[in-house]
Amino acid sequence: MNETHFLKVENLTKLFGGLAAVNDVSFSVDKGSIKAIIGPNGAGKTTLFDLLIGVQQPNSGSIWFEGKNIVGYKAHQIADLGMSRTFQTIQLFGNMTVLENVMVGRHARTTSEFTQVGLRLPKFLREERKIKEEALKNLELVGLGLQADKLADTLSFGQQRLLELARALATSPKLILLDEPAAGLNTYEIEELRNLIYKIRDMGITVLLVEHNMGLVMRVSDEVLVLDYGQVIAEGSPEQVRDDPKVIEAYLGVEVNDFGGEG
Repeated sequence: MNETHFLKVENLTKLFGGLAAVNDVSFSVDKGSIKAIIGPNGAGKTTLFDLLIGVQQPNSGSIWFEGKNIVGYKAHQIADLGMSRTFQTIQLFGNMTVLENVMVGRHARTTSEFTQVGLRLPKFLREERKIKEEALKNLELVGLGLQADKLADTLSFGQQRLLELARALATSPKLILLDEPAAGLNTYEIEELRNLIYKIRDMGITVLLVEHNMGLVMRVSDEVLVLDYGQVIAEGSPEQVRDDPKVIEAYLGVEVNDFGGEG
């Protein structure tokens, strides 16, 4: 395996009732890059994310992450290796504070044993303080530092998207998978998201995103992978993908110029 390929997917296939949601998909993601996966509804994008993160297992193929074939690993094992994700449908604890939601993500990195937690022994208390400090840093990064004590379900939709991103970052990922991060955001929020994705990349975190907003994809991505009916139909730079006839055909009714729009 080429060591520059931080993530390498080979001949990945996932069947549902005999139909291939993901069909012989191969691609790679270089460390420190921003790569987007696009395609019409039903193209297999979210299923592919589920396979990468261990929520589902493929029928065939391999997924190499930092030189390890992680097929067969459970989701928590993959998270321990340094892969985290956000979801297309926001999944927060609405009755917990913004800070507590992020701390939940950070607790995945705790080393305290059950007895230390139950008796609130010094090691646990030190870790809890550290978790809170790191969670606050994540909130500051996404612009929610002043919202830390609010209940999560009192935030606006855009703020809830940012909170889920902060929680994913709290696991200290090496690779973060963003599933439709711009969904439901207005033009200003999308521009802020673009800047935030750059910040995440500049922190040394590799970014893989599934996104329908073509303006965001074409402006933020180093490379773009296009799926249609579970198969790869194009891969390359944003410019190469934008001009590919197969991509234009897959997005029937979408003008070529729309791929570079502000979205």
